[in-house]
Amino acid sequence: MARRAPSPTAADRAKADLLFLEAQRAKALGHFDAAFYLLDAAHTLNPTDREIGIELAPFLLHFQDSVSTERSLNLLADYYQSAPSDYQAGVRLGMLYEHNGRDRDALEVWKKLHSYYPERINVSAMLAAALARTGLSADRERAIAVYDSIEAAEGPSIDLSSAKMQIYYLFDDTAAIKGEADRLLSSRPGSSEFNIFAGDIYDMFGDKERALVFYNRAVELDPANGHAYYAKANYFKAEGDTAAYDNEILKALRQNSLDPDIKLQILRSFIQDTHADSIMRPRISQLFDTLVLQHPGESNIRALYAAWLAEEKMFAAAAEQQEQAVGLDPSDADEWDMLASLYASDQRYDLAIDALNRAIHYHPASPALHYKLGVLIGMNKDYDKAINEFNRALELVGPNENRLRSSIYCSIADNLYSAGQTDSAFTVYNTAIRLDSDNLLALNNAAYFMACSGRDLDLALAMIERVLASDPDNPTDLDTYAWVLFKRKNYAKAREVIDRTLQLATDDSADILEHAGDIYFMDGEPARALEFWTRALELNPDSELLQRKVRDKTFYYE
Repeated sequence: MARRAPSPTAADRAKADLLFLEAQRAKALGHFDAAFYLLDAAHTLNPTDREIGIELAPFLLHFQDSVSTERSLNLLADYYQSAPSDYQAGVRLGMLYEHNGRDRDALEVWKKLHSYYPERINVSAMLAAALARTGLSADRERAIAVYDSIEAAEGPSIDLSSAKMQIYYLFDDTAAIKGEADRLLSSRPGSSEFNIFAGDIYDMFGDKERALVFYNRAVELDPANGHAYYAKANYFKAEGDTAAYDNEILKALRQNSLDPDIKLQILRSFIQDTHADSIMRPRISQLFDTLVLQHPGESNIRALYAAWLAEEKMFAAAAEQQEQAVGLDPSDADEWDMLASLYASDQRYDLAIDALNRAIHYHPASPALHYKLGVLIGMNKDYDKAINEFNRALELVGPNENRLRSSIYCSIADNLYSAGQTDSAFTVYNTAIRLDSDNLLALNNAAYFMACSGRDLDLALAMIERVLASDPDNPTDLDTYAWVLFKRKNYAKAREVIDRTLQLATDDSADILEHAGDIYFMDGEPARALEFWTRALELNPDSELLQRKVRDKTFYYE
């Protein structure tokens, strides 16, 4: 037989009371650690005081270990056994039992609490759910009865019918599920939402014809109910009727009653389903215009519109929508980044720089924004100012973000090289690669500029071969490889690689075409070289070196 803990002495009870009062004061002041230790000490002195135990119990849960959780449960259970009418304590104990998988114990709590508070809807709902989980037919029947009692007090609802249907589903009673749908609908046959619900139930069980009747009735009852059109759209999508699906989706999105977030979800799905159909693009654009008019203050709609326009290569229009998005909600740094990218894609670099400066006003501690601003400034050949932005980004980047730090150092090196500070550039490239040995851009750029400078060609070859091992079909990397081989006077291999580069490149590049001309010239085909130089000059007419090569039909070292 287990021995009982000795009863506390009067002195221990008095000390425990003082500690309890001090704990309450510490708790009121927000000193929760002190409150816990005081309560724990008080309970050690007087474990029979249930008031101390009920105060200590929630603190123990913060430790999140099985021993502390069990102790908390025991303290709550001990208190609730002595005060079964304490509503708050009962709810806490029941929910804690459920959270720890002790469904049987939770059920007993809900039963007892329900006997004291039969009018409390939340207690009745918890009791019904606990009864349904036991797996016993009698308990499930009682759960249905409890749900019926809630319905008698609160009125019919989709949530209550759904809860009962879940129980019928466990009984594999399809007829009862459909019967519940019919019964719910009979309570309010003029409800568009109840008709949609009934349609969903019949559709789920394959009664397509009757489901469509309910969906059509829902639309007739409330022609402005976007959910009704959306339900019909999903019905037609499942049936493979794409024309009817498109039609109902368009109707759904035009309804003011539909929540903007739901509209965005529908529109994303619709765009994904129709992205290959060019005929749908004007309708999608029209839908976006309609949504913007309906919800002018929703930044998410503007941002999605911008993303879709960007996908369609309409960068100016996309930037216009993105400006509206960040104007409505400037709190998202990524959306500002997107705005700058759209301006850059439209080759309006001054506007991209302006957008990033505005972004930094709202997000001064964002290293990514300073980094991107530096890249754009560097494109304008203001190398010192670009490097200042990169250094600011380095100050802000986290100590463990070596990948971002490496990317920033790579950009610093690019700008140093462009500014003619070659030795410093290669030192910084080494730093970038040391921070992230998989920084393919740093490896590629360092290898390319080594080839251009005619230095460390063995190291340049090793670097670009590492890059190609990870990304063998990248035209930029292949061009670097061809140029390193050219500088090593391996013209035959360089020609093989540049041919592969030209094959994979999606757009003509003046640099690649000029390299091809140089390689072909040195490999003994000056006529083909001239063809490449001529094409390169068309893309870069201001290049004096290309002008000389084309005019004199010969290769010149810079």
